[in-house]
Amino acid sequence: MDKMRKPTAAEMAKIEKSRERLQMGQAGERDMLSKISSTSMKAAKDMQRGANEMRESVPKEARDYELAVDSGYKKGGKVKKMANGGSASSRADGCAVKGKTRGKFI
Repeated sequence: MDKMRKPTAAEMAKIEKSRERLQMGQAGERDMLSKISSTSMKAAKDMQRGANEMRESVPKEARDYELAVDSGYKKGGKVKKMANGGSASSRADGCAVKGKTRGKFI
Protein backbone atom coordinates (compact mmCIF):
# COMPACT_ATOMS: atom_id res chain seq x y z
CA MET A 1 0.00 0.00 0.00
CA ASP A 2 1.24 3.47 -0.81
CA LYS A 3 2.17 5.78 2.00
CA MET A 4 -0.02 8.80 2.50
CA ARG A 5 0.70 12.07 4.22
CA LYS A 6 -1.34 15.14 4.98
CA PRO A 7 -0.80 17.80 2.31
CA THR A 8 0.77 21.10 3.30
CA ALA A 9 -1.21 24.34 2.99
CA ALA A 10 0.47 25.17 -0.32
CA GLU A 11 -0.27 21.69 -1.68
CA MET A 12 -3.91 21.91 -0.56
CA ALA A 13 -4.21 25.28 -2.31
CA LYS A 14 -2.89 23.72 -5.53
CA ILE A 15 -5.29 20.79 -5.22
CA GLU A 16 -8.26 23.11 -4.63
CA LYS A 17 -7.28 25.37 -7.52
CA SER A 18 -6.86 22.39 -9.84
CA ARG A 19 -10.27 21.06 -8.78
CA GLU A 20 -11.89 24.44 -9.55
CA ARG A 21 -10.19 24.66 -12.95
CA LEU A 22 -11.23 21.11 -13.78
CA GLN A 23 -14.85 21.90 -12.94
CA MET A 24 -14.70 25.09 -15.03
CA GLY A 25 -13.25 23.12 -17.94
CA GLN A 26 -15.97 20.48 -17.67
CA ALA A 27 -18.66 23.16 -17.54
CA GLY A 28 -17.13 24.83 -20.59
CA GLU A 29 -17.13 21.50 -22.41
CA ARG A 30 -20.87 21.08 -21.76
CA ASP A 31 -21.62 24.66 -22.78
CA MET A 32 -23.70 25.06 -25.93
CA LEU A 33 -21.15 27.44 -27.48
CA SER A 34 -18.39 24.82 -27.23
CA LYS A 35 -20.54 22.36 -29.17
CA ILE A 36 -20.71 24.87 -32.02
CA SER A 37 -17.25 26.42 -31.80
CA SER A 38 -14.15 24.26 -31.87
CA THR A 39 -12.14 27.09 -30.30
CA SER A 40 -14.31 27.07 -27.16
CA MET A 41 -14.05 23.28 -26.95
CA LYS A 42 -10.28 23.49 -27.28
CA ALA A 43 -10.10 26.14 -24.53
CA ALA A 44 -12.14 23.90 -22.21
CA LYS A 45 -9.88 20.92 -22.94
CA ASP A 46 -6.78 23.06 -22.33
CA MET A 47 -8.20 24.18 -18.99
CA GLN A 48 -8.76 20.55 -17.97
CA ARG A 49 -5.27 19.58 -19.11
CA GLY A 50 -3.77 22.45 -17.10
CA ALA A 51 -5.77 21.41 -14.03
CA ASN A 52 -4.48 17.84 -14.33
CA GLU A 53 -0.89 19.07 -14.70
CA MET A 54 -1.31 21.28 -11.63
CA ARG A 55 -2.67 18.33 -9.66
CA GLU A 56 0.19 16.11 -10.83
CA SER A 57 2.70 18.67 -9.51
CA VAL A 58 1.60 17.80 -5.96
CA PRO A 59 3.39 14.70 -4.58
CA LYS A 60 1.46 11.45 -4.91
CA GLU A 61 1.42 10.80 -1.15
CA ALA A 62 -0.38 14.10 -0.53
CA ARG A 63 -2.88 13.50 -3.37
CA ASP A 64 -3.66 10.01 -2.08
CA TYR A 65 -4.33 11.35 1.41
CA GLU A 66 -6.60 14.07 0.05
CA LEU A 67 -8.55 11.53 -2.02
CA ALA A 68 -8.93 9.14 0.91
CA VAL A 69 -10.18 11.87 3.25
CA ASP A 70 -12.49 13.62 0.77
CA SER A 71 -13.94 10.54 -0.91
CA GLY A 72 -16.43 9.84 1.87
CA TYR A 73 -15.85 6.09 1.61
CA LYS A 74 -14.52 3.84 4.31
CA LYS A 75 -11.20 2.23 3.60
CA GLY A 76 -11.05 -1.43 2.63
CA GLY A 77 -13.57 -4.13 3.39
CA LYS A 78 -15.62 -6.51 1.33
CA VAL A 79 -18.74 -5.56 -0.59
CA LYS A 80 -21.77 -7.76 0.04
CA LYS A 81 -23.36 -9.19 -3.07
CA MET A 82 -26.92 -9.30 -1.81
CA ALA A 83 -27.76 -7.52 1.43
CA ASN A 84 -30.54 -9.90 2.51
CA GLY A 85 -28.97 -13.06 1.19
CA GLY A 86 -31.16 -15.02 -1.16
CA SER A 87 -30.95 -15.54 -4.86
CA ALA A 88 -31.98 -13.65 -7.97
CA SER A 89 -35.42 -15.25 -7.84
CA SER A 90 -36.12 -13.51 -4.54
CA ARG A 91 -35.70 -10.08 -6.09
CA ALA A 92 -38.67 -7.78 -5.68
CA ASP A 93 -38.76 -6.45 -9.23
CA GLY A 94 -40.28 -9.65 -10.60
CA CYS A 95 -37.77 -10.18 -13.38
CA ALA A 96 -36.78 -13.65 -12.22
CA VAL A 97 -39.69 -15.20 -10.36
CA LYS A 98 -39.62 -18.99 -10.40
CA GLY A 99 -42.20 -20.70 -12.61
CA LYS A 100 -43.53 -17.57 -14.32
CA THR A 101 -41.86 -17.97 -17.71
CA ARG A 102 -44.13 -20.62 -19.18
CA GLY A 103 -46.88 -18.45 -20.63
CA LYS A 104 -50.62 -19.11 -20.96
CA PHE A 105 -52.66 -21.19 -23.39
CA ILE A 106 -56.07 -19.89 -24.34
